[in-house]
Amino acid sequence: MKYGLGIDTGGTYTDAVIYDLENHILMATAKSVTVKENLETGINAVLDLLPEDMLEKVELVALSTTLATNACVEGRGSRARLVMIGCDSDIVGKYGREYGLPDVSEIIFLQGGHNQQGEMTGEPDWDYLRKKLVECESNTDAFAAVELWGIKNPEFEKRTKEFITGNTGKLTICGHELTGEVNSLKRAASALLNAQLIPLVNDFISAVKTSIANKNINASLVIVRGDGSLMSEEYAREKPVETMISGPAASVAGGVWLTGEKDCIIIDMGGTTSDLAIVEDGKPGLTPEGANVGKWKTGIKSISIDTLGLGGDSLIRRTAEGKLDIGPVRAAPLSWMVSRWPFILEQIKLLYIMKKKHTISLCEFFYLIRDVSEDPFYNNKEKRIVLELKNGPRSISDLAEATGTSIYQSDTARLEKLGLIMRCGLTPTDIMHLSGDFCEWNREAAYYGAEIMANQLDISLEELKREVYEKMKEKLYISIVKLLLEKDGSHLVRDGFTNQLCDLLVYSYHKGRSINTENNMKNGLAHCSFSTKAKLVGIGAPIHIFLPDVSRCLNTDYMIPENAGVANAVGAITGNVSVEETVVIRPRTIAVVGVTGYYCYSSLEKKEFREYQDALAWAVNQSESIACSVAADRGADLVETKVEVFENAVDVLSDYGKSDVNPDIEKTDNRLLIETIVTARATGKIKWIRN
Repeated sequence: MKYGLGIDTGGTYTDAVIYDLENHILMATAKSVTVKENLETGINAVLDLLPEDMLEKVELVALSTTLATNACVEGRGSRARLVMIGCDSDIVGKYGREYGLPDVSEIIFLQGGHNQQGEMTGEPDWDYLRKKLVECESNTDAFAAVELWGIKNPEFEKRTKEFITGNTGKLTICGHELTGEVNSLKRAASALLNAQLIPLVNDFISAVKTSIANKNINASLVIVRGDGSLMSEEYAREKPVETMISGPAASVAGGVWLTGEKDCIIIDMGGTTSDLAIVEDGKPGLTPEGANVGKWKTGIKSISIDTLGLGGDSLIRRTAEGKLDIGPVRAAPLSWMVSRWPFILEQIKLLYIMKKKHTISLCEFFYLIRDVSEDPFYNNKEKRIVLELKNGPRSISDLAEATGTSIYQSDTARLEKLGLIMRCGLTPTDIMHLSGDFCEWNREAAYYGAEIMANQLDISLEELKREVYEKMKEKLYISIVKLLLEKDGSHLVRDGFTNQLCDLLVYSYHKGRSINTENNMKNGLAHCSFSTKAKLVGIGAPIHIFLPDVSRCLNTDYMIPENAGVANAVGAITGNVSVEETVVIRPRTIAVVGVTGYYCYSSLEKKEFREYQDALAWAVNQSESIACSVAADRGADLVETKVEVFENAVDVLSDYGKSDVNPDIEKTDNRLLIETIVTARATGKIKWIRN
């Protein structure tokens, strides 16, 4: 019997499943708390919960991870240097920061390159590049090379890579190897980010391999890409940027596999966020503009995900207007904090006894994740905060007093954003402890924290519990309706979601809840509702609490499959390899003369042909060949390909384009070719899986 092991390292939990590769059956599942300070710890813990006899039979390990995404948000990564060929430094300086690029003083600019047709305009100055490499080699770990029109002719990107590797021995990635995005700044962001992530992701992969080796697992490792397909360990080590959005992509794939639903809305509610994706004909949509994470705008394909800052660990607060609000700030639950540091319970009890009201919630705490007290990047106030937290969590007021500031002026924002310290406070997970929906940690801490918040809001504890659950459902409902309107009612939201439209969505939710709970139309004669024929598929531990009422408000069905809590790990181990390669054919046109030939552009090279049929034959063969080759590099075996040809042409006058040079250029149906797009799709199982 052959088993596969799926692992997902999420922001709150690390999930794992053992999967029968031959009979397509889940054999065992496990969950463990993710330790952000050391992701390997969470993986070791979850492996300890799985049957050892099954682990010994594992032949394939599939991993989905938030590591690359978190690194983008937190600004972590290695020292990488960008080389740009044929790009205007003034334009890069003006717009580059919008895409995550550094100051132009940190970029190496080379003149020369190719034009929009892929024809050479000038040879780069290789001696100048050699000089710049000598200057920066000691403080650079990896390089990225991008040419303005590298997508039309990648010759100089390839030669730059060879030159840098030959002179420094350091890994270099080219823009054309990652994306066919026309925007050179997006390609530059993709390549530079990839270079920064290489050591980080390589270390993580090595740590995972150590963890599985300690369990006597001798298996190959594959990783989930941002589009939901798989890639080999070797491929991921060279192109780690493709693991962005890996976790949400795995959750969508897992939701589809667990339910068999082909047309649905996947809703993955975790501790930090809720990720929503529309699935049609079994496939989620892909972002046409590329993945955007943190400061980075890239051209890397990923599934189209709408992320809502709403989950079990969303911070519950009182607004300035005295209303209840939830998220998008994430906090560790009070119940979890006290289970880890029991001495904090007495401090929470004391805050409860004092019944002191304040514009800022006093029942919030901080704990240290990583010590940066010696790092010159941080200011003195930030270093002081870190030092004060080295001996354990401190309340927001105690920390302010210890660092000589007020609770209004504490310098915690950047430390929190970079994941160096963590806030703790009242969350929906704590409310779940009081309602009996989740009882993993310290219920007493949740009780006193909730009483403190109820006192802040001048409501009873029961009212607080009810309002928290209702607010969670309302936010989820509104996010789903927004997602549907953006897809099928884009003309209604061309100016964005105005305050009036948002008010209408809130109104429709409460009307729907009133009708569903009371079977009448109290409080007025008008009724507004939104509906969808797509079934709601819920995954993630807390989603079962909220989805039934939300689905009723949307007049649709819902499904929460068995093992929904480990769907990400299921999506990882049940995935396939999928590759798409596009070759574009464009006529070479000369004024008066007309069409004199055809340019062909693939991700590897540019070719020219006189006859259209020769160009088309080459494009079909090239697209199929590249797609199959990349699929094999990603670990696929028994690859199947499908090629589609789309000819973009317009009607013209019957004598348009005729010339003495080429009198037969026009097609018999009097249509002029603008471009032909040839797309090859290669799919296959990971080569270690035999059906």
